[in-house]
Amino acid sequence: MDWKSTAVISGAGILATWFFSMPPTHAPAGAVARAAREPRTVASTIDIEREAARLQAHARQELHYTEPSRNPFRFSERRQVRGTSSPAVATASVTVTPQAPLPPHIMLDGIAADTMGGQEQRTAILNTDAGVVLAKEGDQVAGYRVEKIAADAVELVKVDDGSVLRVGLR
Repeated sequence: MDWKSTAVISGAGILATWFFSMPPTHAPAGAVARAAREPRTVASTIDIEREAARLQAHARQELHYTEPSRNPFRFSERRQVRGTSSPAVATASVTVTPQAPLPPHIMLDGIAADTMGGQEQRTAILNTDAGVVLAKEGDQVAGYRVEKIAADAVELVKVDDGSVLRVGLR
């Protein structure tokens, strides 16, 4: 469909909507005469003064402001609540050591097996932070060396420290 036919169809739709959404120009004669003869009545009979008196009787007394016992934005400050006494808390110096980076997120999505020369060769399909990797035994993936590929798991050895990570099928 080209732009001209789209414009024609859209314009016809807008024009039809405008014609059919307009109120009728003439009302049936019986309905106008009936509406003129019937007096209008007020539907609600609310006594405003009675409602105001009821609300004044339930007026809430203003509470006095009391400062909260803790400040969620200050973590080192300890305050005493009135009427209680607590022993002074000694602050010890804390040494902050940086945390080791989290190990990479490695999941085993599948294992493919090929037979070459009468010997089965397995390829692990690993899902890492960098994306999907196809790895064979001896390949390096995200700082790990693929040590062994079993039928349902992969054994990975970290290159830096030699720690072993065993990843099974999900």
